[in-house]
Amino acid sequence: MTYVLDRRYRLRGWKDRLGGVYDTKSKKVRFLDKPYFLLLMKCDGAHDIDVESLHEYQQGFISDFERDGIIHKAGLLDFLSPEQEYFTYPAEYKESVHWSITGACNLKCRHCFMSAPHAKHGTPTHEQIIKIADSLAECGIYKVGLTGGEPLIRDDFLDIVSALSEREIDITTIYTNGWLLDEKLLDELEKCGQKPSFQLSYDGVGVHDFLRGVEGAEERTIKALKLLKERGYSVSVSMCVHRKNIDKVRESVNLLASLGVRSMKLGSMMQLGEWASPEVAGLQLSFRENLEMAEKYIPQYFEDDAPMAIMISGAFIYTPGDDKWDIFYRRECGAEKEKKTLSCGVLRDNFYIGADGMVCPCMGMADCGYSPNFPNMFKTPLKDIIARDSDFNRLCHTTVAEVRDKSGKCRDCKYADRCAGGCRNGALLKSDNYYAPNEENCYFFENGWEERLTAAAQPAFEEYIKRCPPKKKDKDSEKNDPVSDCP
Repeated sequence: MTYVLDRRYRLRGWKDRLGGVYDTKSKKVRFLDKPYFLLLMKCDGAHDIDVESLHEYQQGFISDFERDGIIHKAGLLDFLSPEQEYFTYPAEYKESVHWSITGACNLKCRHCFMSAPHAKHGTPTHEQIIKIADSLAECGIYKVGLTGGEPLIRDDFLDIVSALSEREIDITTIYTNGWLLDEKLLDELEKCGQKPSFQLSYDGVGVHDFLRGVEGAEERTIKALKLLKERGYSVSVSMCVHRKNIDKVRESVNLLASLGVRSMKLGSMMQLGEWASPEVAGLQLSFRENLEMAEKYIPQYFEDDAPMAIMISGAFIYTPGDDKWDIFYRRECGAEKEKKTLSCGVLRDNFYIGADGMVCPCMGMADCGYSPNFPNMFKTPLKDIIARDSDFNRLCHTTVAEVRDKSGKCRDCKYADRCAGGCRNGALLKSDNYYAPNEENCYFFENGWEERLTAAAQPAFEEYIKRCPPKKKDKDSEKNDPVSDCP
């Protein structure tokens, strides 16, 4: 019997993961152990496979892949097309990139850690943008989130969209303030075969304009959210909580839910860029105040029947339909697992490219004290930056054991079994040591906030699930939920 790979799939490999089945529709890769991948390579329409002689596990593999439509019985002239044949990319595997295509913005946000009102990180030329797109394709990276600054201010934005589409790179998310979002833009995106999710910022009913520094910003954001809902786009929102909008959280969440927003992140400011100025420094919430906000709001959230998926810093995370809520700070990792468990799982397969060409594990690291240590792809080829033995890739693969050993404090901490040292980005806000503990985690556990938030959330949650019983969720939708990303 001869089998052939469905036209939707391609055989691909990367330097660190040689056997992958790439789905051109979902842009996802399924990696296989060597024996199964070698068997799949025989599904080319030319090799005869005696299924009866295969081991039962191999028989099950053929059966499952045929059932899922990945392979089918080959016709007389049914062979792999040239683009489906096995190809190895000259780089380690990375799933997606978060990319600032400009460092400039049309608003004057008081909290911008990128200092976009002053275009501190510059704006790449169109030629540099195309070179980056070529590098992504060369390395087999087929998912990208576009951000800024404000990405939509570029005159060549739609040309960039076209260039990415031509290279079969999906724009998964556009991060925008919404000011320039209109019907025409959405039409052009769809003509290019792109229908990304959008993430907008909204900083409180009646307070948004203050933080954005431009009158009318709130009205334009609401208008953009209504349009996206009307056009059927997936939308998430981030809200930076400070002293001027802390009492607007509940009202803002419920308003956004009514506008079709499906997930939201609430967090405090990073004291970088514009927020480091004396004008706004006094508006910053302390760790305690931020947690007190969560303690007050979480019961209200469940009283309102969990209007959307939500993450409050690292203190609380919940998606409607789940049978439990969780604390992001809490990551149980004992001695047996710490050498294999990554400090941040997001950084393994994702990274950030700045408007100035800097390559960072995470966008929040672009303007910290450690940032001079990061490479720049205008000087070094991307395939070398993300090579297995590169300094950059080692940072992305930092383990919990490394954080505990190199920070000193973590190894001797009595909360080590439930804390993995915290977010590396958070650590770099207070230290130039990449392996330092995140002070937010320390404060959280040392001051009893795990118990306090549990006492605040659990009774309200139990009443909520009586009214709204948990539902069985689609696994793919869970993976794509923006709330699943780091705060």
